[in-house]
Amino acid sequence: MIKHYRTLLLVFALFCNTVVIQAQNVSLKLNNVTVKEAIEAVKKQTGKSFFFNVNDVDLNHRVNIDLKDAPLGKALSQILQGQDIDYEVKDNHIVLSKRNSTKNNQTFTVVGQVTDEKGVPLIGVNITAKGHGNTVTDIDGNYAINAPAGGQLRFSYIGYAEQTVEIGTQSVINIALQDDSQVLKDVVVIGYGTMEKKSVTSSITSIKGDDLTAGMGGSTIATVLQGKVPGLTISGSSSPNSSNGFQLRGVASINASQSPLVVIDGIPGGDMRALIQEDIESIDVLKDASAGAIYGTRAAGGVILITTKRAKQGRVSVNYTGEFSIESIRKYPDLLSSSEYVEYGLGEDYGSDTDWFKELTNELPFSQRHTVSLSGGTEAAQVYTSFMAQDQKGIVIGDNRKDYSGRINARFNLFDGLVEVRANAQFRETERDNRNSSGIFKMAFGLNPTIPLYDPENPSDYNVVGNGISGTSFNPVADIMLRTKNGKDQWLLADATVKINLMKGLSLQGTVGIDKRQYQEYTYVSHDHKESIDNSRRGGASHKFSKDNRVSVEAYANYHRTFAEDHTLDVVAGYSFWQAGGESFSMSNYDFPVDGVGPWDMGVGSYLTDGRASMDSSKDPRERLLSLFGRANYSYKDRYMATVSFRREGSSKFGPNNRWGNFWAVSGGWRLSNEAFMRDIRWIDDLKIRLGYGVTGNNGFGNGYTTRMYTANDMWPTNGIWQPGYGSVRNINPDLKWEEKSELNVGFDFALFDNRLWGKFDLYYRQVNDMLYNVNAPMPPMVHDTVMKNIGSLENRGWEFELGGDIVRSKNFRYTSSVRLSHNKTRINRLGDDGFFLDEVTFPSPGNPGTAVRLQNGLELGQFFIYKYAGLDENGKWLIYDKNNEIVPAIDGSTSNLIAENKHFVGNAIPKVILSWDHTFKYKNWDLSVYLRSWLDYDVFSQVNMYYGLANDSQLNVLKSAYTRNRNIKDEKILCDYWLDDGSFLKIDAINLGYTLDLRKWTRYIQSAKLYLTIRDLAVFTNYNGLNPEVDINGLYPGFEYVNDTASMYPQTTRFTLGVQITF
Repeated sequence: MIKHYRTLLLVFALFCNTVVIQAQNVSLKLNNVTVKEAIEAVKKQTGKSFFFNVNDVDLNHRVNIDLKDAPLGKALSQILQGQDIDYEVKDNHIVLSKRNSTKNNQTFTVVGQVTDEKGVPLIGVNITAKGHGNTVTDIDGNYAINAPAGGQLRFSYIGYAEQTVEIGTQSVINIALQDDSQVLKDVVVIGYGTMEKKSVTSSITSIKGDDLTAGMGGSTIATVLQGKVPGLTISGSSSPNSSNGFQLRGVASINASQSPLVVIDGIPGGDMRALIQEDIESIDVLKDASAGAIYGTRAAGGVILITTKRAKQGRVSVNYTGEFSIESIRKYPDLLSSSEYVEYGLGEDYGSDTDWFKELTNELPFSQRHTVSLSGGTEAAQVYTSFMAQDQKGIVIGDNRKDYSGRINARFNLFDGLVEVRANAQFRETERDNRNSSGIFKMAFGLNPTIPLYDPENPSDYNVVGNGISGTSFNPVADIMLRTKNGKDQWLLADATVKINLMKGLSLQGTVGIDKRQYQEYTYVSHDHKESIDNSRRGGASHKFSKDNRVSVEAYANYHRTFAEDHTLDVVAGYSFWQAGGESFSMSNYDFPVDGVGPWDMGVGSYLTDGRASMDSSKDPRERLLSLFGRANYSYKDRYMATVSFRREGSSKFGPNNRWGNFWAVSGGWRLSNEAFMRDIRWIDDLKIRLGYGVTGNNGFGNGYTTRMYTANDMWPTNGIWQPGYGSVRNINPDLKWEEKSELNVGFDFALFDNRLWGKFDLYYRQVNDMLYNVNAPMPPMVHDTVMKNIGSLENRGWEFELGGDIVRSKNFRYTSSVRLSHNKTRINRLGDDGFFLDEVTFPSPGNPGTAVRLQNGLELGQFFIYKYAGLDENGKWLIYDKNNEIVPAIDGSTSNLIAENKHFVGNAIPKVILSWDHTFKYKNWDLSVYLRSWLDYDVFSQVNMYYGLANDSQLNVLKSAYTRNRNIKDEKILCDYWLDDGSFLKIDAINLGYTLDLRKWTRYIQSAKLYLTIRDLAVFTNYNGLNPEVDINGLYPGFEYVNDTASMYPQTTRFTLGVQITF
């Protein structure tokens, strides 16, 4: 019975096929054309695709055809006349195959199309039928291959994961290949190689480039990294010219480098400012010493590994991104208006109504950014290239930048894959308009709001001198508009790698990289500027120039082998050389005859002829690092894992006695979920415990502390005659040695409920010994009063937790969420002898408030060393707690109790918990992401409130809080914890809404287009009374909102970006 059914089905299929062929007629009049041309004519009329093996069909055979409204079958018979070829129509395909091939060889033709995950056809995909040859896809991703029934087809394509498919009896097999970057979601980049995430035994956080939020703006890619890595804190502002500071797991040193080492495409010492977001493939952060020890001396602050995008085999694909942004101020300082200023009698009324802070800002400044990238190639050569141009306007006048960037990444496979050559190069140029400064905002706060902005009688039209502007006060708008300060940054990053695959599992690799950085700046101050008028000179100009050159050479061997199926060994060993040097030059001159030429005729300023012009130059001592390194990873059944690494490194910064250092690490992992006693617990998919310990060094301090450097000194008496001479720049210490950081990390990774819930937890403790610090030096025998020594130690301890979940997953809707939490404490164990301390953070004038931080042995960083507020007396004067915790007047008649002995350690500037929480929703073609970030339970000292929160008779404007919250204070400001506020906040970091259009239905040239809207820094929820609770918490002096710091005073903005991404 079954046999009869099969026969009927076969007859029915052939009947349907014949009906389809007969139902479609064609008209052809072709004279002496090739079979290939005839097939194209049929394709054009019918819209059907042809599949065949090019070795079976003679495409150059010539035919003559004259048919009018004839059946398709008749046309195909005439085209194939004289060739031993059968045709068969399958849906919208026409398959050509050798006659009787199925009967004689037990093979049949399999056809299909190969695309990527987005449905884009892939050209040149290699398809292999074992024992029966191979073929490649055409320009539309189509293929046809003779294959055995019950065999396998293997699909391989550079840049994509290989797939093997069981043929069975299928005659049509369509495949969507998975991007290698998707495969890499289970792979992390480590020093000198990669590792499967499941085998990692250290603390590493990985971010894929595609997961970075589009449209965030910012001066560097640091903006999109905020909150993505537990334990990593980033400082900066919304200025397009802002600089960013990075700190991982607390302070790494007192005097040496505190930032993580940045490695770009394997080249250490990179600069994130040179990169653009679209070029990034992945970012991997090595957080503990067991992961970073292989980088030796520069890994004390952790390591950030950045990998840029690789070229992919196939036809050229083009991607365009365009972004258009505006910004608005989220929060203005609540200063007195001109009428309130006059009402409270704070100063003279000049008759105007000027909001100085608002006058410094632009109304909805417009920025734009455009990026184009191209990728494609053959199996032998692939190229990825990108171009970027952007024009960013800051919310503050005189704060703008333009960027131009180009990158090319190429990869070549030679001698059938025996040799691989990779070359990467990037150039970026940034033109900066950077006329604003911290003093601008401070002046805008305090300047009398009745003073006019403009003066029609002044040649510049600005009120520069007079009308309330005198002495140290100045018109902040005129200060910017009558000044030029342009800078130009340039970066050139290039590297070339040759990899030789000697045998399966064994390869040799060598890389040479260069990193060139150059900065130029020129300034000009107009004749009409107050600075020129006050100094009785006609303008002033300056030029600055600096450059740094870095060279890296690395060579290493990698061996990977699996023994007896259960034992996996991965070994790397190599050599590293790094060299850096720099030089700088500057000059200035004043009193120019005309303004029009600006700083481009420096010689005509009269200060040069008067001998009052200045000129300076310097050259950094050459710095070199030389290293030998190795690492071995072992895994048994993916159940027990161990990693050991070692690096011996020498630095030119140290004297011969301590030039070389040994840095090592050992870590292990135990995957409990692979144990027999865990296998019946179905809801646990993965559970791994990690333990690691490592030692790294730190040589991130200036040159010339062990090598004597000379400079021209003043005149020296020699035999009774004063002679010019040279002298040492500083005292040297030939016994100086590395700072050494040792770190213990224990953690676990887990995945639960069919991998719907995943996460990790890390607990760490690290100690830094032999910290470098300048201490007092005996004179004589030394000629300077300080010398660098290894003298102190500090420790960090904390924890980090990540939890993610695929919460809702249905056909059309998906909701995922992830939360990250971290906590860190830093303690100075020893800074010097008992009783030694350093008083830091001196508060500026007016007045002499003193210092707010004391560093000493046993101190937990983040505490403020200030007076403790005890209330006010009946006259509104300050009361404080003295050293015995007794209440005393701050000023008692002629006696001041504002002395260091009465200060207390109060507050905590380091958040108890730093939290970020991401939400992503996807519904059909829509996607929505919401990013939240929070710092909890920490204190901020607001200089803004202290300096502008009290009524005064100094003619300065003040905050309205001087007559509300602080109205009872009738005294001068003092440095006390009254100005300390809880800074805890919850911030909507960003919202991103997108819609993706599949355009392949309407045009063959555009694959897809995505429209998106990103709103950055939408809202902040906090009880903090200052301007911005998100102050800088990095370094030794966290937690201050400074009045003389641009990052603190720069307006907080909300940024709206409309973007489009088009794939061709």
